[in-house]
Amino acid sequence: MRSPSSSLALLFAAALLAVPAWGQGGFLGGEEGQKQPFDVTADAVEHDAVKGVYVARGNVRITQPDRVLSADWVGFSATTRQGLASGNVVVIEGEDVLRADVLQFQIDSVKGVVFDGSLEGSGTRFLMSGDTIQKTGDNTYVFDKGRFTSCKCPEGERDPWAITAGKADLNIGGYGTARNTAFEVLGVPVVWLPWMIYPLKKDRATGFLFPEWNASSRNGFDMGIPFFWAVGERLNLTFTGSYLTENGFMPSVDGEYVFGEKSSGRFYGAFIDDKDIDPDSPSSPFGSNRWALETIHNQYLPYDFRWVVDARFFSDNRYTFDFKEFSQYRKDRYIESKTFVETRFGPQDRYGFYGAVLWADDQQNPDDRDRDDFVLQRLPQLHASSVPQKLDKVLPGLVGSFDTDYTHYWAKDKPDGAFEDARNVDDIFIDSGIEALVDGRERNNDGDIVRPDGIVELEDGTDISLEDYVALNPGAPVQRSDGTVTTRSDAFTSGDFAALSDGSLDNFPPGPEGDGKFQEGELLFDRGHRVFLNPRLSYPMRFWDALEVNPEIAYHGTLYQSDEQSFSSRNLFSAQLDVRTRLRRTLTLPFGMGDTLHVIEPRFQWTALTDTAQDDNPLWTPQTDRLQQRLRILALSNVTRDWADRLDSVNAFTVGLGNRFYVPRATAEGTRLFADVDFALQYDTENDGFTGVYLDGSLWPAERIRSKFNVGYNFNTGEMDEAMLAVSWSHEEGHDVGVAYRYVAQAPLFFEAFTFDDVRFEDFEQGVTKINQVFLFARWAITQNWALSYRMQYSFEESFFLGNEAGLEYISKCRCWAVRVEVADERTRGLEFNLRYRLIGLGDDTVRPFQSRGRRDRGDRFEDEEL
Repeated sequence: MRSPSSSLALLFAAALLAVPAWGQGGFLGGEEGQKQPFDVTADAVEHDAVKGVYVARGNVRITQPDRVLSADWVGFSATTRQGLASGNVVVIEGEDVLRADVLQFQIDSVKGVVFDGSLEGSGTRFLMSGDTIQKTGDNTYVFDKGRFTSCKCPEGERDPWAITAGKADLNIGGYGTARNTAFEVLGVPVVWLPWMIYPLKKDRATGFLFPEWNASSRNGFDMGIPFFWAVGERLNLTFTGSYLTENGFMPSVDGEYVFGEKSSGRFYGAFIDDKDIDPDSPSSPFGSNRWALETIHNQYLPYDFRWVVDARFFSDNRYTFDFKEFSQYRKDRYIESKTFVETRFGPQDRYGFYGAVLWADDQQNPDDRDRDDFVLQRLPQLHASSVPQKLDKVLPGLVGSFDTDYTHYWAKDKPDGAFEDARNVDDIFIDSGIEALVDGRERNNDGDIVRPDGIVELEDGTDISLEDYVALNPGAPVQRSDGTVTTRSDAFTSGDFAALSDGSLDNFPPGPEGDGKFQEGELLFDRGHRVFLNPRLSYPMRFWDALEVNPEIAYHGTLYQSDEQSFSSRNLFSAQLDVRTRLRRTLTLPFGMGDTLHVIEPRFQWTALTDTAQDDNPLWTPQTDRLQQRLRILALSNVTRDWADRLDSVNAFTVGLGNRFYVPRATAEGTRLFADVDFALQYDTENDGFTGVYLDGSLWPAERIRSKFNVGYNFNTGEMDEAMLAVSWSHEEGHDVGVAYRYVAQAPLFFEAFTFDDVRFEDFEQGVTKINQVFLFARWAITQNWALSYRMQYSFEESFFLGNEAGLEYISKCRCWAVRVEVADERTRGLEFNLRYRLIGLGDDTVRPFQSRGRRDRGDRFEDEEL
């Protein structure tokens, strides 16, 4: 009933003002003396004039413009100025809620006591409850047997995490301190602390963060407790003390900062006295004090300059394999770091400049065989460029552009002293073999060792003569060092496979070592300076508003100043002619997919690059061992602007056909790209005629379906050069399917297996010479809460699994936490069992909560994007 009593109204107003919401000083307090109009409804309202007591019973509801109190029973005394509400007490102000069995309050102050109550609100994500909650000030509380969490799960579900305390003092907008406190996961205590402090602020604040843990067969159980320090408005630091059962205690710091309008940075450092390291063991030839450092700095400077640092350093070459924080670098042969300054200037930013320092750290060898002292570093590299622009003052219609580069190649030391037994090829490189072990024991494509004395050690350990080796399988294919393929018999007959009088072999050496040819991984000898000049002139024309013709000529010059060869130069010239047009038509797609707009771009291109004597020049930027012809043919600038120190002459004619298909959008006006397919065929008079034919494209046949493919045929080898097909599909409910196949006929030779050899420095094996792999990924969202996933990568070459991973995920009904159990077997980590736990819902993907999310949560497994 609506109360007609004005005195009752004043008392109820005072009672309600004693329990305002969080933003007004807490649920039990507010500004004293503040009065607001209200409505009171209840099944019955009584007033005892003698005792001065007012009582409302049954479905009591007191309403003000900004808050509502409801309870089964409310009473207060005008004499004692005490009030009491009991039975399903709820106070709501905006999104702030107080719930209690009993609420005791003082009418004239902000103080009060809640029995068996809870507090939650929009001002903080915490849900706080306790047997008793005392309000001691505008924003201060004391909890007995308190419980605090940020998760609001449905009734009956366990909170994914919670902090319990025998007694806690809270200052809303400040900090909370707790005594006899425990950290619970799914209701199970996992950490106990006698005392702790944590923030209760709307803004970032200093305090402990959610604990981190991981379990694996490699590192055992790993648990860390992060402490966040809000140093200032522009700097955050997170200190984490982690304990790894297999390695010991690892402290780390992760910092991030911002300054100026756009500048920012981040750094990370860690240290561990690793109890799992034996410095005298061949597998760990380094000390137990291990560390890592990474920094990323992005600063915008005056005059439109930008300075970037992207660097990482490790104490030893096994660090990335032993610790998960940098697992994404495990497949890298070198750990690369760089810092550079760049800018663009001139009209419409036509000109660009950058100056860089590039540093590489050899990771593929053990530390006592590390080649860091001999690896060439670029200290510095300076580059200037110009986009194409009109030179009408020189000649109307003429267009010019350029690239120029200066690099100083430097190393700590020269490798001749450390590799005295290896062949020094004209002071250009050390012919040590790609694994840098000078023992003449690299295996060839068949897995056999052909020694310089003409004895062949078969893969099974048998020694036979070279003649018997040829007779064993005369038709066996043999790949020469230049990439061509012949048979053992033909190679032996032609002299390519014969022992000479000096004990060496001609053209078919025992693996990469001693063949006189540079292979990736062998050490470069000379040091010095190089200047690259590449000015270009073109004259684009258009005929009949349909045909585009663009001729281009360029100078391709390189100047050298080296320690061993003094001054030298290379003067090349390049030319291009590009003729193309564009046509379009309407085409009906099969399978009832409707009409498409087909844009066709036929083109003819001529490309030429002159040749000159280069073999005696310094070798600082070798050409890649296996040229990616598809990329060179489809983008011919990769040929004419290649600044490698060894280049072959080119006189190539290329015909191509670009295709784009557009279809109407299903849910909006306009069109979308349905497919993009490019075809090219090349004939090179300088390189055995037809080079190859290639097809490359992407397809988007329907929403959430994507396909990418390419295929190439190499006329010189008479076989398919490469092929790739990838198809993926995803569903908004969390289903995913992806399958991909990749084939490359000639994989680059390199060696990076020391860390995992059972016998250290065992005979080098060339191993896989082709990429012939299949990748599969599937995720089945069984329900909204459960999902199964499987990921696999398999190599048909040598028949082994690159990786296997199966996982079971559970996502809580409240969508605030998720857990994943997985088993994985990956070649750089071995067999591993993991339990992964994650809080979600704060900007995360609540459908796929364990998808890759960043640097230290990325690529712990094999990466499908690299396929």
